[in-house]
Amino acid sequence: MEKEVEEKLYILQQLQSEAEAIQRRIIELELVDSQLEKTIESLEYFNSLDGTVEALMNLGGGIFAYVDVKNAKKMLVDVGAGVVVEKEVGEAIEFLKKKRELIQKNVANLEQVLQQIIEKVRQIQVELAKKEEEKK
Repeated sequence: MEKEVEEKLYILQQLQSEAEAIQRRIIELELVDSQLEKTIESLEYFNSLDGTVEALMNLGGGIFAYVDVKNAKKMLVDVGAGVVVEKEVGEAIEFLKKKRELIQKNVANLEQVLQQIIEKVRQIQVELAKKEEEKK
């Protein structure tokens, strides 16, 4: 009986650790999604302009420089594995929208897994409570 309770407590701890890791991953993905949304908004702004565009470039460390973007209709897009491809702004926007869709699907999947873990945790807690009642 005591060994069974210890095993359930161990499983409970493992599930709680898993749930915390999944919650952290969801937060990370939501941050990336938010950044992509802001980038899409910026690209849509660039797409609406003609000619040279004045912009701020982040140099890092909280330092920005004024720059003139001579061709605001083409962007260099990192498509993965260190490969950068020139794309029209509209294509870049579509690329980022697809990335957002994948991220949102991943978040939804992780939320489902999290719900399953929470349900298992509740089950174990109920079982442990019953065992505790049986002792009395």
